Amino acid sequence: MEHIVGIGGFAVSGDGPDVIKTFALSTCVGMVFYSLRKRCMGMAHIQLPNSRAAHAEDKPSRFADVAPKFLLDQMISKFGMTKGEVLISLYGGIDGRGETDCFRIGEKNLATVKAAFKALGLVYNEVDTGGCDSRTLVAYVGTGVVEVIKRPMAPGLGVTARPGMARPPGAGAGMARPPGAGMARPGAPGTGFTRPPGMGGGFMNTGAASAQRPLDRPMGIVLGKKP
Repeated sequence: MEHIVGIGGFAVSGDGPDVIKTFALSTCVGMVFYSLRKRCMGMAHIQLPNSRAAHAEDKPSRFADVAPKFLLDQMISKFGMTKGEVLISLYGGIDGRGETDCFRIGEKNLATVKAAFKALGLVYNEVDTGGCDSRTLVAYVGTGVVEVIKRPMAPGLGVTARPGMARPPGAGAGMARPPGAGMARPGAPGTGFTRPPGMGGGFMNTGAASAQRPLDRPMGIVLGKKP
């Protein structure tokens, strides 16, 4: 079975053939828990650092300060895993020094989740974080292997780049607007948006590269190809 983890969501599984995926981590942080003894896995897609200004009880996996304890509790209660055996890996949290994260949400997510691990007495591996690449995770429950697919971010857009996605002359980080119009598309002034020449109906990622290297630290999850 394939489990898709959306933004702020989570999934857990103890079924060996299962695959858990999450897509396009940028400022968000992907957190993977694994137990070698129980062969069970959990994944959360953390969106924001702080739960205090929101209703964290509705979606605790969304917030970096409460997601670690929530996911740990889920795996302990469902699979009988112990706290001391969990292997933890982190992904995403792009570097706020670039145009892609002017509010440094990625840095704040990473700092907050690390503080939460410390408070819980958990050891983690910082497997693939920071930088300016979007990351998609494909994790295999039976082996604990996590494949990381990286794609470059388009500066200032917060989306991954594709050929032909050039901005019109004089345009800034957003999409260009014709004079006197709001967001416009041909034939319907004031509605929709204008696509620059060469840009199709959607965004297509390029420059993909899968991280396939073993960890050099004793804790964590091995990166690699599908077993």
